[in-house]
Amino acid sequence: MGLAASQARFLCITARKADCEYKSTALAQEKLDITKQLSDISTNYAQAMNATKLIWQNDGLANDYGVTYSLLMMPTAANDFNPYMITSPSGAIVLNSEYAAAAKAAGISKAGGIGSQASRDKFIAALSHQGLITEPTADEITRYDYKIDKNNPTDVNGKLVFTNEATVAKSDGLDWNPVAGMGADPLDKSGAEAVTLPQLLLSESIGQVPIDWAKMFVTDGQMTENEYMQEKEYLNDLLATVIGGKVDKDVVDQIKRDYNNFKANPDVEKGSKEYNEKCAEYEDLIFCAENVTSTQGGYIMKDGELYKSKVDGSTTFHVQTVFSKIETHLKDKLTALDSAGNEAVDIAKGNKINVSKNSLTDSGAKYSVVQDGIINHYADEIKGITLADIISGNVVLMTEKSKQDVNNPAESFKNDIMKLLDSMVATLGYSKSDDLYGKGLYVDDASRDALKFAYEMIEKTYLRTNDSEIQDVGSRGSSKSMTENSAYLNAINSNRIGSLDGGSYYAVSLSNMMSSFLTYYENALSGINSPYVVGTTVETSEYVTDNLGYYYMAQTNDDAVVSVVSKSADFYDQVYNNILEHGWREDSAIDDAEYLEAALKDGRYSMSSLNQDGYYYQTRYNETGYMVEVSDTDAIERAEAEFSSMKAQLTYKEDTIDLKTKKLDAEISSLSTEYDTVKNLISKSIEKTFALFQN
Repeated sequence: MGLAASQARFLCITARKADCEYKSTALAQEKLDITKQLSDISTNYAQAMNATKLIWQNDGLANDYGVTYSLLMMPTAANDFNPYMITSPSGAIVLNSEYAAAAKAAGISKAGGIGSQASRDKFIAALSHQGLITEPTADEITRYDYKIDKNNPTDVNGKLVFTNEATVAKSDGLDWNPVAGMGADPLDKSGAEAVTLPQLLLSESIGQVPIDWAKMFVTDGQMTENEYMQEKEYLNDLLATVIGGKVDKDVVDQIKRDYNNFKANPDVEKGSKEYNEKCAEYEDLIFCAENVTSTQGGYIMKDGELYKSKVDGSTTFHVQTVFSKIETHLKDKLTALDSAGNEAVDIAKGNKINVSKNSLTDSGAKYSVVQDGIINHYADEIKGITLADIISGNVVLMTEKSKQDVNNPAESFKNDIMKLLDSMVATLGYSKSDDLYGKGLYVDDASRDALKFAYEMIEKTYLRTNDSEIQDVGSRGSSKSMTENSAYLNAINSNRIGSLDGGSYYAVSLSNMMSSFLTYYENALSGINSPYVVGTTVETSEYVTDNLGYYYMAQTNDDAVVSVVSKSADFYDQVYNNILEHGWREDSAIDDAEYLEAALKDGRYSMSSLNQDGYYYQTRYNETGYMVEVSDTDAIERAEAEFSSMKAQLTYKEDTIDLKTKKLDAEISSLSTEYDTVKNLISKSIEKTFALFQN
C-alpha cells in the first residue's frame, strides 16, 4: 500500500508540474507577444511623429486650405483662377463624377480627341447642370445654347441629354480658345488682394465711396443724381475713346448691355418687324465693333469675305462707317441720359434728408442722420458721408412715423432702408443679379455666395416684415432731441430696427448693420470655425470689424478687373483642352480629401499646373504651386494619445504576466522538491521489496 500511494502521489506531482511548466511557457510566449506589440506601437508612433498633410498656401489669402478636388478644379482666388489638374502616370486627366459626366456629354473619348466650339459649349452646359458653374455664367460663356433636359437629364446609358441638340441656337457668348493651356499667353487674372479693414476703408473704390442717400426715394426706372453723374462720365469716356480712333472691350461691352436692355424692355413688342430690324442692327454693330480693332482700314471682313449686314443682306461696312455708327450710338445714349437726368434725385438743405426732382428745394423732411450722437444739420456733410464713415463710426438713421406711410409706417421705413442697403452692399460687390464681379469683395464664387448669405441674414435680422419683431422697449421721449428716446437707444445697442413704444420714431444703426453684414460674410467663408458672431445686441456680438487685422480678399483697383465670364471661360477652356490632349479617366473617390492626399503622396497620381510659357506640365505634388507639405499636428496628437493608451494597456498586461510567472515559478520549485522526495521514497520502497524477495 505504501508503494502504491507513493506512486499515485508521484503521478499527481508530475502532472501538476507539467501543467505549471506549460502555463509558464505560455506566459513567456504572451510576454514575447507583448514585447513585439510594444515594439510595433513604438515604431508606428515614431512614424506618426513624422506624419504630414497637404495644405494650400496662397500668400494672397488670409487663410490656408486643405487640399480638395474642388479647390483644384473650381475657379477661385485660392488657385488664381487656373485649374490644378490631377493626372494619372500616363498623363490622363483624372476627373470626378461631375467632370466625367460633362466629358461624356461633350462626346470626348477617354483617349482624348479633336475639339470644337459645339463640343466645348456642351462641356460647359453639362458642368452647369452639375452645379459646377452657375447657369448665367455658362450662358455668357457659350455661343451655342445647349440645355440639359431637367425632367429627364440622362438616357438609358446614364449619359446627359441635351433637349435642343438638333435645333440649338447660337448666342453672343465667347469663342472657344483652343490654345488656352496649350501655349497661349496666360491670362492676367490678378486684381484681388488681401487687405485689412483700414486698407479696405481707405480704398477709393470701396470705403471712400459716398453714401447715395437718394437711393431711398427713387422708384423703378429712376436714377439718383450720383448715378446720373457716374453714368454720364463713363459714357463720355467711351465716346472719347471712339473719337480718338479706338474701340476697346469697354465700348463693345456697353453696346452688348444696351442690346440686352433693349431685348428685356417690356414695352417693346417681341417679334415685330421693328423689333427684328433693331436686333439685326445691334448684331451688326456688335460684330463690327468686335472686329474693327483688328482691321487696318478698308472693310469689315468675316471668314475672308466682306461682312454683309443682317438687316438687308447686302450692305457692307467700312471701318470709318463703323466708328461713325458707334459714335452716334454713344451720343444717342448721352442724349437719352440727359433727359433722364432731369428726373435725378438729390439731397436738400437742413438737418433732414429731403427729396427733390430738379433742385435742392425742400419737398418734405423724412429722415435725420445722427453721427456719434449728434444730428447732422449740414447737407454737404451728409452728402460726403462715406461707407468708411458708416463702418468705422456710429451713424444712425431716424425718422418720424408721421413722415412715413400712415397706413404702414414700419413697412415704409424698412423698404427705404432696404433700398439704402442695396446701394451700400453694391459698393462691397453684392447685387441680386450677380453682375458686380470684380467689385469690392466679389472676387470669386465663394465670395459671391458669402455676400449673398450676409445679405439674406441682414434681411432676416434687421429688415423683418413683422412690426412686432422690431426692437420696441421703453417709452422715454423728448421734444428737445431726437436722440433722447428709446428708438435711438435701441438702435445703437441692437442689431435690428429700434422704435419708440407708443411714440413716433423709428431708428436703425447703419454702422451696426454694416458691421453685421461683414461679420455674416466672414461667417460664410470660415464656417463653424469662425470666432465672430452677430448677437441680438451689440454687447452679445463679436463683429469681424472689431479686428482691424482681419484680411479681406478685395478688388480695390477697378482698372485691373477681368470679368468673371472671361476668367471662367479661360479656366474651363484650359481643362477642356487638356482633356482633349491627354485623355481622361474617372475616379469617383477623388472627391474624398484623404483619398486624394494619399494618392498624391504614394505616387498613384501627379499634378499638372500652368507654366509661364502657357503650357501645363506634370509634376509631383510637392513641386506644384501653392501645395505645401506640413507636419500633421492633429495626426501626431492622435498618435500620442493612442500610443500612451496602448502602452499603458500592454504594460499592465506585462506586469500581470510577470506576477503570474513568479507564482508559477514558486509552485514549480516547490513541486520539484516534492517530486524529488517522492521519487526517492519510491526508489527506496522498490529496493526494499527486491531485497525481501531475494532473501
